[in-house]
Amino acid sequence: MTAAVQEVKNVPDMKVSIRQVFGIDSDMEVPAFSKADEHVPDVDPDYRFDRPTTLAILAGFARNRRVMVTGYHGTGKSTHIEQVAARLNWPCIRVNLDSHISRIDLIG
Repeated sequence: MTAAVQEVKNVPDMKVSIRQVFGIDSDMEVPAFSKADEHVPDVDPDYRFDRPTTLAILAGFARNRRVMVTGYHGTGKSTHIEQVAARLNWPCIRVNLDSHISRIDLIG
């Protein structure tokens, strides 16, 4: 198997309705993985999604675009991303950047 073929394995293999998965009234479908791996966060069944923020994040997933989520510390930005990833089986690794993180910490 060539390297190019191996890389293709790491792409979403299905699309899901955001109406069914997130309970948001929209016809949008977003890419998802059919199986979770060890980097997919656990689903919090009690998590409540903020509609406008969730739609912005999901539009990024649907169109393969970056989305910047801003807000004060402790307002749930990271948790929101993790819960979206959890429901789509997207791998997600949380890295908190602060004054104690250096470039060497981010390598390999």
